[in-house]
Amino acid sequence: MASRSWDYFVASWHPSKNWASTVLPAAEVLQRDPTSDAATTAWSEIAMMLGDTHASELALLVCLYAEETAPGGNAKRLHAHRELCLLDLGLARPARPGPVLLAEIGAPGLTETDATALDAWRAAQLAPFDGDLARAAQAILALVIARVQP
Repeated sequence: MASRSWDYFVASWHPSKNWASTVLPAAEVLQRDPTSDAATTAWSEIAMMLGDTHASELALLVCLYAEETAPGGNAKRLHAHRELCLLDLGLARPARPGPVLLAEIGAPGLTETDATALDAWRAAQLAPFDGDLARAAQAILALVIARVQP
């Protein structure tokens, strides 16, 4: 899958307003205490919504940010979302032949990430944010909130 830019998502990405019931409570948690264990779960909710609405690029940035800033919480769930994004974007591949089952996503050793490709992808995706992952995550969160507001 070719990676899309921030400008593409700003112009073209319009998730269903039905996501508000998932996204808005998560956003409240992130605004109230962005470094709590609950923040990891909240970022996982945001990542799930982004992935489910075909915005894997944004979901991966959110996952990378959450891994750097959130202390724990449901880290397994967050890692599973990251793994799905990496596979979707062609930045990782299965470590063994055959299909990858959804129930296996996030298991250690399931995939192999192309670290060089991920670094280049990350740099390109963060260019609109002057390379700042925190700025990117906050912009993504603001976009998500704006798009699901009833």
